[in-house]
Amino acid sequence: MLPQIKTLLGQKTAAPAQREARAERMPPDEGMRYRREMLYQSIRESMLAMEVLSNMYKFKVVNVDQQHEVFIAMIEVSKLFEAKWNGTTASFAQAEQRMMTGAMNRAGVTLQGVFWRVDESVDAFAMPARTGDGAEQAGKGLRIREVPGDVSQARARLARRGAEAPAEQAPPKGSASGPAAGGGRSDIGSTQYGQL
Repeated sequence: MLPQIKTLLGQKTAAPAQREARAERMPPDEGMRYRREMLYQSIRESMLAMEVLSNMYKFKVVNVDQQHEVFIAMIEVSKLFEAKWNGTTASFAQAEQRMMTGAMNRAGVTLQGVFWRVDESVDAFAMPARTGDGAEQAGKGLRIREVPGDVSQARARLARRGAEAPAEQAPPKGSASGPAAGGGRSDIGSTQYGQL
């Protein structure tokens, strides 16, 4: 019986060493992509835990170091953005702290800073249809998720407002581009949903 217990204990101590060996064997570029994707997932889960729907924000992460272990996040939120924690409204600083903790615990990366931008002209961000969405959803251009309770009613109101709002006109040729110029697009780059 004692040798079996020692074997079991020995296997438990060997498991982290095996994981480290596998991580060392992962090619560097694959490890960088893996850490970035884990950070994306960590931020999404943190937002979901704070009762923030995915159409209320979009984000981009930028690596700070060459190993892709330290990142900053740039998050653009709609004017209806409201994070909650334990039933009370959470501040941007509290949301940032939650994302930093989640990134370290889940992905093992450091989220060095979060830069927030509130887009007052947008109630909710359109989410492009994915390739796995059904044919009935592909024509709509938006993903719709069934959410019980008040959230689905709020989403329906947002959809009606979006359908009633006039389409934004493109800025005149030769004008400055970027969010400050009112063009709605930024030269920062792309997010998991498209351009910022």
